[in-house]
Amino acid sequence: MDENEKLGILAIGHGSKLPYNKEVVIDIANRIAERHEDVVVKAGFMEKNEPTVEEALQSFEGTGVSKIAAVPVFLASGVHITQDIPEILGLDPETKKGRIKLNGSEISIVYGNPLGSDELLAELVYNRACEALD
Repeated sequence: MDENEKLGILAIGHGSKLPYNKEVVIDIANRIAERHEDVVVKAGFMEKNEPTVEEALQSFEGTGVSKIAAVPVFLASGVHITQDIPEILGLDPETKKGRIKLNGSEISIVYGNPLGSDELLAELVYNRACEALD
């Protein structure tokens, strides 16, 4: 990324009637922001929670971001990942890229993959198993 660019990250959660689910996504967003102070991080939700994805996207207004990476905080792909979120973000279905009006100009938005299978997640599952066994 160009050193003159300011990155925004939109962490997208599913949303739930249970408050804990929202809190987890917000906490993940906050942890990213704490570790990467030069990045503006927001969280938005597909359903049942606020801010919505659209509201979270608009909340980058005035932050000076020049590019946004939207990342679903979901384990695997489903209809929300492959269709709903890209449609809400106005992304090209092939490239997973788009542009939005923000700060009086158009900025680019890119779309990340869901968490998927990863060594970090495997280790976390192992840690949770060990906690349960203690």
